Amino acid sequence: MRSTFFGLEIGKRGLQTQQFALEVTGHNIANANTPGFTRQEAVMSTTAPFPTPSLNRAAGAGQVGTGVDITEIRRMRDNFLDMQMRGESRSLGYWEAQSDILAKIEGIVNEPSESGLRTVMENLWKAVEALSNDPESLAARSLVTERAKSLAETFNYLDTKMNELTTDLNSTLQTRVDEVNSLGRQIADLNQQILKVEVTDANANDLRDKRDYLVDQLAKIIDIRVSEDQRGTVTITTSGRPLVQGERSSELVLGYVTGDTDQLYPEIYWADDTVQSVPLDISGGYIRGVIDARGRWDEGDSKGVGFIPAFREHLDTLAREFAGEFNAIHQGGFDLDGIGGDVFFKAKDGASDISAGNIAVNELLLADPRKIAAALLDADGAFNKGDGHNALELAQLKQKKIHELGDFTPEDYYSALIGELGVTAQEAYRMADNQELLVSQIESNRQSVSGVSLDEEIVNMIRFQHAYSAASRLITVMDEMIDLVINRMGLVGR
Repeated sequence: MRSTFFGLEIGKRGLQTQQFALEVTGHNIANANTPGFTRQEAVMSTTAPFPTPSLNRAAGAGQVGTGVDITEIRRMRDNFLDMQMRGESRSLGYWEAQSDILAKIEGIVNEPSESGLRTVMENLWKAVEALSNDPESLAARSLVTERAKSLAETFNYLDTKMNELTTDLNSTLQTRVDEVNSLGRQIADLNQQILKVEVTDANANDLRDKRDYLVDQLAKIIDIRVSEDQRGTVTITTSGRPLVQGERSSELVLGYVTGDTDQLYPEIYWADDTVQSVPLDISGGYIRGVIDARGRWDEGDSKGVGFIPAFREHLDTLAREFAGEFNAIHQGGFDLDGIGGDVFFKAKDGASDISAGNIAVNELLLADPRKIAAALLDADGAFNKGDGHNALELAQLKQKKIHELGDFTPEDYYSALIGELGVTAQEAYRMADNQELLVSQIESNRQSVSGVSLDEEIVNMIRFQHAYSAASRLITVMDEMIDLVINRMGLVGR
């Protein structure tokens, strides 16, 4: 038999449940602009009816409902969209790194411009051509040495800036590795907290939001695989090994492989490896984008491979072959005093090979422009200091196709190099824009499921408020009925 206060209990449950639902709605509204927050929903369910089925129950109309209760605070989350977001974020991180680095390289070469290598080289050709027309002019000779010095310094500048960019990218890698380690520790700590909460059959919704937000950040930096076990903890693997496993996280370090004598290409290793011999095989994310652009050490060829090493190698080839051809022509001529020409360009560090980093003008020519070998002997072997045929041959080097430069002229070789840079950079910009659009679309889809809609929450707030008011009215009515039974029954005839 039902209790006299049975209706009050139903009303009380209604009040508590609607108030609870209002509190969940308030939590959603308060976190409408919180990064990574997932909209929550109070799942309502009817409580067990009265009486329960049995053979000996009293005859009657059947079971009577006993009210409502909150069975779960559910996160509105789509795991498939999460998986899509992390996969595309990995590609976005890669192309963002590529586009950022290539933009910096374009800024360094600064082509086309008045200070670019192409313009400086063109100025040297003009100065040499002017010298061929007036070989006895000291002003023309001084102009040649100054323009040649500018060309050498431009080569030096490009090499120095490429070296500095490589060093900066190493610092960027170190920062990213530290970030990966920090995110791994935080995710492992959240795994522990979530496990402690959910072992009591509660949902650690806010903790899960924080963990998912950190995992999203991690996916953009380095390629990862995420799986969740039945306890609610996630395992994150990269390069085939766990970065986070339950309450434990592994550390990454930036180190150097054997043979990297220049120490320009540090690789990423597991910190607990006793011997750093095999670096991580990172296949995506911002870190991979940096490594591909910066380059890495190839032990087989004993050199760096990658975009920047290849670009620097092309610059070295251009400087070496250009200087070699220029020197060969210059040494075949004679200066104002009839003395055979010396080398025009040399390695300033005393190295046997000229490169973009060490090319310099012979200091003897800088000190005395008279030593520029602008003349050639005539058919009779006589010397004429007013002859400018050798200077003319130097000027004609502009149009000479050099076999070691792929049968290109020096200018065409450099133009092809800049063209390759431009094409590669444009591809990176385009891919970064495409990936950003794709990630934006996935995020929009995810927000349609997980995001907080203030309009929807206001509707829910009004709905729960009305239900709360109705439940309170029910309690008032039941109270009046009980008051009638207790205080007013049996007073007839008094």
